[in-house]
Amino acid sequence: MYTMITAGVDGTRRGWVYALVEERKVLEIGLMERFSFLGFPVLVDIPIGLPETGERVCDRLARKILSRRAGCVFTVPVREAVYQKTYEDALMINRKKQGKGFSVQFWNIVEKVREVDLFLRENPSLVSVIKESHPELCFLRLSGRLLASKHTEEGIKQRIDVLRRFLTLDVKELKKTEERLKVALHDLLDALVLALSGQFSLETIPENPPNDRYGLPMSIKIPKIINGRWNFLSTVSPSRFPSVLLQSLVGY
Repeated sequence: MYTMITAGVDGTRRGWVYALVEERKVLEIGLMERFSFLGFPVLVDIPIGLPETGERVCDRLARKILSRRAGCVFTVPVREAVYQKTYEDALMINRKKQGKGFSVQFWNIVEKVREVDLFLRENPSLVSVIKESHPELCFLRLSGRLLASKHTEEGIKQRIDVLRRFLTLDVKELKKTEERLKVALHDLLDALVLALSGQFSLETIPENPPNDRYGLPMSIKIPKIINGRWNFLSTVSPSRFPSVLLQSLVGY
C-alpha cells in the first residue's frame, strides 16, 4: 500500500501551472512550458474529447450544475473548428456543424486545447490517468455552494478557505509562489483544487460518456459524494494504476 499523489494542471499565458498533493500536504507547485505527464493521476482544466457535430453532453450538464455561474463553462466547438487557422473560419465551420458560434475566450486557449488533444492521441496509454475536470465544479462540490467569482477578493478568500479545510496551506508561501511563477493567484488555486479533487473518488459527468473519433472521453470528473460525504482515497494499491504512475518525478 502507498499514499497516492495526485496532480492538478491549469493552463496559463505562460504555460501550465501544476500542483502535486498527497493527502493534506501540498508537495509542489510549479510551471511547465509545455503540457506533459507528471507521473501521477492528473486532473486538467482543458477540454478533452472534441465532438464532430453538436455540443458535448458534459458541458450542458456542467452548466446546469453551476446554474447562475454557467458562463464559467465554455462551449467546446467541433474538432474541425478547433483546428482552423482563423477564428472567423472556425466560427463558420462550427455554425454549420454545431448550429452556433463559440466565444473568442475559447479561441484564446485553442492552442492549449490542441496541445492536450495531440498529446493524448500520441500517448493513448495515458488517457486513463489524465482526465478533464473543471475547478468551479470541484469548488462547488467540496464547499457545497457556489462561490463568488475568482476574479474578486471575496472569491479568492472563499477558495482559500475551502482548500484549507482539506490541505495544510501556507497563504504567505502561496503568494510568494504567485510572484515567483508570475501567474495569477486564481490559477494556482485552480491547480490546487484539481490536485485535491484527485484525492477523492471521482464522479463522471455524464455517467456513461461517449468517446470522440480518437477514443478520447467527452466527460468531466468531479469529487463524488457518497451518502452525504466525500469518499477520500487515503491509500490505494499500486496495482490499480499503470506502472508508469509508479515513476518518480524527474527534473521538477
